[in-house]
Order: sequence, then structure tokens, then C-alpha cells
Amino acid sequence: MNGDGRSLDGYIPPWDAPPPPLPPSSDPYPHGGYNATAEGPIRYLPVLVDGDTVGYLWASVADDAASFLRVMAHPLGRSLDAAVAWSERLRQAEAEGLTPLQALSRWVGAPADPQAGAIPADAVPREVPSKRDLREIANPGSPPDLSELPPAPFGYLPDGTPLDRSQGWEPKIATSSPRGRPRYLAVTEGPVRYLPVVKDGRTMGYLWASTSDNAASYERRGFDVEDNDVWGRWVARLDEAAAAGVPALEAVRRLGGQPTDEAGAAGAEEREAPSLAALKEIARAPEAS
Repeated sequence: MNGDGRSLDGYIPPWDAPPPPLPPSSDPYPHGGYNATAEGPIRYLPVLVDGDTVGYLWASVADDAASFLRVMAHPLGRSLDAAVAWSERLRQAEAEGLTPLQALSRWVGAPADPQAGAIPADAVPREVPSKRDLREIANPGSPPDLSELPPAPFGYLPDGTPLDRSQGWEPKIATSSPRGRPRYLAVTEGPVRYLPVVKDGRTMGYLWASTSDNAASYERRGFDVEDNDVWGRWVARLDEAAAAGVPALEAVRRLGGQPTDEAGAAGAEEREAPSLAALKEIARAPEAS
């Protein structure tokens, strides 16, 4: 035995052995699907089970977001089962490269499913100003979802109520939200120009802008902590450019070729993909070694 209790013949006690590697993921849709929160207008369709509306399938007009909103009526199990089934369907649609609005119309008139229910063949998407408006249609008088509440200063809850209850239980301030600021569309159906974003020799994702409308965003390749940090930094820069009134394609071009920093660097050489779906396929392909 040596000084740290290990055998000199190379034997490693079980308690010192490294853990076995994790098995490869069996998730067929590792990117997780569309965002479940959206700013601005959304379009929706009713989902019926045995003739009753159990929820609404919705898609954002401007963001890469789509989800299923339950109707909280008894029996609750029906809408819960439908929510699970539609979550899986939307993940599949996103993996196939469909935009949220394309996914919204995909199952109109499809045969009824025991869990998912069905969208009537004659259903036409309707539009409301926000997800909150759809929530009021589905569940009148229900409290807002946390994702729908605007930010508040330190010391206050999102509705403006002070954390210090000695000041009372009623809202004391009017919270302001950045949701009214100009933003680029996050989806497009036309060709996109893009710039690879590289950090420490690794391609983190792609900064892109539409050639036909005012759409721009960042398509990431991975979803670990560093990927999320880089994604957030580039999206924030695009939001700043949109708030300043810079057209989407010009904003992406301005960000290209800048010195590297915590977010990496966007290349100066502009490339083109025939669609956002094609760029998503590029982002999901293994990086060449």
C-alpha cells in the first residue's frame, strides 16, 4: 500500500473508481422543441376530445414558439393527457424543421387520437394579441402565468406588491415591461444569411437574418451552460439593435467580424441557407473535427 491507501499493484478500490459513463440519450428530439413562451400575437386552434374542447394549440406569429394551453375543466385528466401528446407532436414538428405556424396547421382534420384528441377539419386559426388573451379564453379569470408577468425592481413581486409586508399587501408600483420594445421576428420562411459564431475553436451556433423580412436570431448548436450563456448574449445584442431601429440583416452584418469576447466571435464571411429549416439542419449536424 502507498501513502494514500492505494495498492501498489494498480488496484483501485471501488469507492475511488470513476463513475461509469452515462448511456447515450435515447431522446429522438434532443433539441426540446419550440419555446413555450411568446411575446406579441399568437394564433390558435381548438383541440377536442369526445366533442369537448380540452385545450388550444397555439403558435407565435413572430417568435419560435408554440405549445398547448389546457382548458382546466373536469375531468382534468383529459386535458393533461392531451397536453402530453401535443408536447410530443410539437417536438417532432420542430425536429422536422417546421415553423411554429406550419406546425399549427399540420394536424387540422387529422383522425382523432385517444390522447391528443382532434382539431376539426373546418377549424381556421384565430389570432389574439398575446398568450394572456388566449389564457383568458381557455380559463376565464385565471391568474397569469409567471412567464406572462413583467419584470419588477428588486424588493417587489412581479405585480408590484412589496416583499416587505409592512408596506402593505397591495401593489405599490406600476411595473414596466420590455415586451413593448421593437424586436426582430424570430421565424421566417424565406432564405437566410448567417454567420458562424466560434468560441475557443468551437462553433457555438449561427447568427442569422432573413433576406425577405425583418427577422433575425441566433441558432445554437448545443444546450449546455456555456451554450445558453452565449445564446443569451447574442440575442441581447440583437434586441439592442432592434430597439435602435437597425434592420435585421444590417444588424447581423454589423455584429460580424468584431473582436472575440465572452460570446465568442461572429465570422465576417456571410453564408446563405435556402430556409431557416435548412440552417437548423446545419446546426444539428456534427461538427467536423
